[in-house]
Amino acid sequence: MTTINEHIAALLRDPQTGKALATTDMHGVPHIILDQTITINDQGQLVYLELIETSQTNVNLVNSIWFKRKVAITLHTPEETYQIKGVPAYSIICGPVFEHYYRLALERNPDYDLSTVWLIEPEEINADTYAHRKSKEQAEHPLVMHLDRLALGAT
Repeated sequence: MTTINEHIAALLRDPQTGKALATTDMHGVPHIILDQTITINDQGQLVYLELIETSQTNVNLVNSIWFKRKVAITLHTPEETYQIKGVPAYSIICGPVFEHYYRLALERNPDYDLSTVWLIEPEEINADTYAHRKSKEQAEHPLVMHLDRLALGAT
């Protein structure tokens, strides 16, 4: 499990941070949701609260936990973007941890009906802004560029 630094943990806890969860189904078809329930627990695991038992995300997470398939979470603010890849480790449907998050979900919206608390262990964290991606690509592939940029003398 990769350790999440305090800055990214703060972004995960911030209700103003945009958060998306990407999963895939049994055939590899992607499914992405925007969800503000995504956060981090005291053990450094990502927490996702699934509200609907039969949702495509819940089905995909069950397949991911069975077959050790990775999921991705994107965090976005106007200044920065990060992608965290990890593996679902636990699905919690009862007990004190579930009750804790159930109370938090009801505080957000009394109509919520919590189905599952998913704990995802982060394995990889990458800055995902254009500047970071461009810098990484230039370092990994220094000879690759569009011919029009080469003709103009740009790098």
